[in-house]
Amino acid sequence: MVEQPRSARVVVSIFGEECALRGEGTPDHLRGLAAQVDARMRAVAMATPRLSKTRVAMLTALQLADELARVQAGSAAPAAAPDPAAEPGPRVIPSPAAGPVPPRRTRRPRP
Repeated sequence: MVEQPRSARVVVSIFGEECALRGEGTPDHLRGLAAQVDARMRAVAMATPRLSKTRVAMLTALQLADELARVQAGSAAPAAAPDPAAEPGPRVIPSPAAGPVPPRRTRRPRP
């Protein structure tokens, strides 16, 4: 008889957002995965502070996908979360569209 994988459900916080996760493995395994994603997102946000949460999440996902592709191709991927600025994978080049830009203050001519 083959034992079915156990499903776990936990509530985690990733980049300040709480969410309920359900997946195979133990609750500790899911918490560990969430902690890794949270750490990656915080590192990306520190390196590029003007990015929105959505863009931080997208860049983090691209970096993780790049690492996975390198592992699948047989390349050595970094074991720990490196400095995103030094990582060989995708990066975001800050642009005015990268996040909210504060409104410009203009002076009104005095009468």
